[in-house]
Amino acid sequence: MAGGARPTARAGAAARAGGAAPGRAAAAGGAGRAARELAEARAQEPLRDAGADGEETLRRLHRQVLRRRELQAELRQEALAVQAWAGETPLDEVDAAFHGAGEQEWDERVQTLEGEAEAVRERLEACREKRARTRIEIERLEEGGDHAEKLQRVEERRAEVRALMKRWAVLSLGSTLFARTKRLYEHDKQPSVMQRASYYFERMTAGRFTRILAPLGEQKVLAERRSGQIVEPAQLSRGTAEQMYLCIRLALADEYAAAGMNMPLVIDDAFVNFDDERLALGMALMEAASESRQLLLFTCHKHVEEAFLRRFPQDAVVRL
Repeated sequence: MAGGARPTARAGAAARAGGAAPGRAAAAGGAGRAARELAEARAQEPLRDAGADGEETLRRLHRQVLRRRELQAELRQEALAVQAWAGETPLDEVDAAFHGAGEQEWDERVQTLEGEAEAVRERLEACREKRARTRIEIERLEEGGDHAEKLQRVEERRAEVRALMKRWAVLSLGSTLFARTKRLYEHDKQPSVMQRASYYFERMTAGRFTRILAPLGEQKVLAERRSGQIVEPAQLSRGTAEQMYLCIRLALADEYAAAGMNMPLVIDDAFVNFDDERLALGMALMEAASESRQLLLFTCHKHVEEAFLRRFPQDAVVRL
């Protein structure tokens, strides 16, 4: 009994396995169809996105996109060329000039530009011919027998130029040092009379001028502005020039007084060309000068007398 039961069980298991196989095959077939349908649907997505109804339409649209990109690249190149031609001129102005001109005007411009281009070509050709002639001339000179002699003369001239340059450097340095020494002397070693005259001049000009100096080796005097500019007396106004000469007279009187010769100071209408400011400053200086010497001031002008009385007492005036 036990031995006959085992074959029956094996046969039942085989029957169950044989019945499950068709079911699995059917399931696999269904999954394959679903995958194909999904792949086909995904393949149709680019067509739908591009608005194409088939592969041929999609290829045509692709060619159009590529052509459009080529045209856009060409357009950018043309825009860069126009910008380079226009330079700093705005493109709006270029467009306005282009559209504002008529056909006849553009024809005239084209003819003008063609004429200029032809003139440039002619000049270019002339330059080429000149270069060719120059090259031939150079070759002829180099092949000639006197080429070495000319080179020797050139070297001799170069040596002379170098020697002259060295001498110029020495003389230029000497001139610079002499000018610097002269300026130092004129600034620091002026005679005492010029130093005192400078003091008076600065007071009388309210600081607009700071010095009166006598250049070394020259028979003249100069005035120095507050800015350091040196000017000739001829460049001064008449009132300022007379202020400068009056200050030199006062300084000379001080020098004689320092040497023991304190003489009266006589001034005859020295304030005629002074304006009100100069006149007031001049009288202030006369008041200071009268403290150490006798002052005799002659004038026939009423405004000078009035300015004098603002500094001196009434009994100091004597009418002749």
